Amino acid sequence: MAELAAREDRKTEIGLAQAVVAHAYGLSLAELGSRRRSAAHPRQVAMYLAHVGLRLGLRETGRGFGRNHMAVVHACRRVEEAREDPAFDRTVEWLETLVRRAAGAPA
Repeated sequence: MAELAAREDRKTEIGLAQAVVAHAYGLSLAELGSRRRSAAHPRQVAMYLAHVGLRLGLRETGRGFGRNHMAVVHACRRVEEAREDPAFDRTVEWLETLVRRAAGAPA
């Protein structure tokens, strides 16, 4: 029972990351989850926030996005590289704070 509750909590946390990023980028949740190229960058940011910001595992993050763990690794690398840009870094930092607060995790 406890394992099922923990799994539901992780789904909720992934949903929070998806919702925050979709809103920030002006996308619907369906658009964020689509295979469209225009949603790739926001989806990568959401994966990064779920894995790094909320400390979820690679496999569970990938499953939550309908992808595999290597897609999460790739997303995290791309976001880390893009954080060299100070404006993007501030945006990711802000989004991470929002997601952590929404999830009840320490900011």
